Amino acid sequence: MKNMKMKFLLAALAVSVFACFPAQAQDEMETRHEVGITYGTVPNSVWVDIYTDVIAAMFGETHDNNKFFGPISLEYFYHTSPLIGVGAVAVFTTNNEDAFENKIKTSHHTKSYFSFMPSVKFNWLRKNNWGLYSKLAAGVTYAYFDFEDYENGKKLDDNTTASDLMFNFQASLIGVEAGNNHVRGFAEFGVGEQGIALAGIRYKF
Repeated sequence: MKNMKMKFLLAALAVSVFACFPAQAQDEMETRHEVGITYGTVPNSVWVDIYTDVIAAMFGETHDNNKFFGPISLEYFYHTSPLIGVGAVAVFTTNNEDAFENKIKTSHHTKSYFSFMPSVKFNWLRKNNWGLYSKLAAGVTYAYFDFEDYENGKKLDDNTTASDLMFNFQASLIGVEAGNNHVRGFAEFGVGEQGIALAGIRYKF
């Protein structure tokens, strides 16, 4: 009988502990909104540029003086639960380069990529001063190309422009954040338009 009472007390204690989890989780949800800014490296759009440059090289056009900016991103998430945050990511990337044929400059290319991607964030650990998470995003990229044409090394008055709409994504497999309840620095590693590695700062409220 004594053992039965002990088992009953232990079971009641276990039920009480698990019953407290939802309340504790709700207490941790003092900050449901977060906004962040990031800067990354080697986004999908860079791979697009590399691919087009390789194709152009097959036809005798080479590229040099490449200058990349981005990807720079703005993101917002609303946390529906301690585990899940839903929101969106906006990304901008640009690349400037010169094109040559037979070592003579024929044009200057400015390639700009504007991306908007709905996103979901999975908070594997959500602590007061740090956390671990993963992030998935998928959406569209508007690509705008501006070609400044040259003849005999001199810039011509007319420019050639083109645009395209394409699918894009971001899959950050692991993200680490640290700071206080409202301001945190973070770093992510994965693949996509935000980059294979990116870092930034976010504000939670």
